Amino acid sequence: MTRIFIYSVLILLFFGGTFFGLGQEKYQITGIQYWSAPDHTRILLEVRGKASYKAFSLVNPNRFVVDFDNTTLAFPDRNITINDRIVNQIRFGNFGKNNLRVVFDVVQPVEPNIFFIENYPEKTQRLSINLFRPDLKNGAEKDRIAMLSEAKNKKVIVIDPGHGGEDPGAIGPGKTFEKDIVLNFARTLKKLFDEKTEYHALLTRSGDYFLPLKERTKIAEDCHSDLFISIHADSNHIKQNHGASVYCLSLKGASDEATRCLAEKENSSDLIVGVPFSENEDLNLTLLDLALTNNINSSLRYGVLILREIEKVHSVKFEKPKQAGFRVLKTAEMPSALIELGFISNPVEEKTLKQTDFQNRVGQAILAATDQFINLMAQKNTSPQNKELEAHVCASQP
Repeated sequence: MTRIFIYSVLILLFFGGTFFGLGQEKYQITGIQYWSAPDHTRILLEVRGKASYKAFSLVNPNRFVVDFDNTTLAFPDRNITINDRIVNQIRFGNFGKNNLRVVFDVVQPVEPNIFFIENYPEKTQRLSINLFRPDLKNGAEKDRIAMLSEAKNKKVIVIDPGHGGEDPGAIGPGKTFEKDIVLNFARTLKKLFDEKTEYHALLTRSGDYFLPLKERTKIAEDCHSDLFISIHADSNHIKQNHGASVYCLSLKGASDEATRCLAEKENSSDLIVGVPFSENEDLNLTLLDLALTNNINSSLRYGVLILREIEKVHSVKFEKPKQAGFRVLKTAEMPSALIELGFISNPVEEKTLKQTDFQNRVGQAILAATDQFINLMAQKNTSPQNKELEAHVCASQP
């Protein structure tokens, strides 16, 4: 479970500046947050200024240490208990003159990934400390292999709750976080799929932590998934906007300007947490254009069916799927769709999105659409309904 520690920085008003001594710049750690993932703990330190640091590991007992030069705490010195499978607690201490030591008491030796998040607009910088336990990471991969063995002769459905961790997604007027809505819905949808003997469903994230977009897709590819469903909640400055919508990948541009903007917003998730975008990703996908095109056409058929079923239980914004360059949908190995459940920015729909009854009804609609899609694909495009869907697909393409 996510626990967030954000401390008031009244002490900054007392100091009234960032310099001390003989012109030497002083830095302060003004806040700390953390999130626990299955194989790592992510800690975010908010630092007033880009302080220099040195990081190293110690054993007997196991610790990971970050030493900051010319740095103090802007909140009371106290231990922070985490007690997940990677980090037991975080401790603070002074060493030398004007230096700060942050100690992470870890369960086992960890593999660290530590960096300042670039292009952060505020004066307060963010230092991302990611502590991985290799045995847990390898264990997760073994679990997926075991799952594939158990799921033999079943259709594997990977459900991706968007955002997570320090990326809350959209925030409703009632302070509801998109990341929480979509995780709860994804759990409901997984349960509905798993209740049917022909499906085995898997979540890309099972708790409140962030996954890079590429890693979400990779999980689906590693599991040889038959379908990839990314779950989101929409947002707009027009509070009256409402209804669900479905989006698919496009290699030729967006269906319209609004869809292009939405794709840019969803694609920016990685940048929020400091994950760089590689231009080679698009180059590699270009080499798979034929496979991608086939999957896009299948995805559009699936999207039409999803919208038809959702419309029976909830309003929809569009009758056909829209398309743009959604990075999380960029895979040549399976059909994929991004579903916006509704507008979290609409005060009425924000409340609806949290209701168990709504989540069950829309989940059942997606399940029904999936049943239809799997059956149609098995008929190899020979049925009248498939020809009707093909007409919708052609009409949907930008």
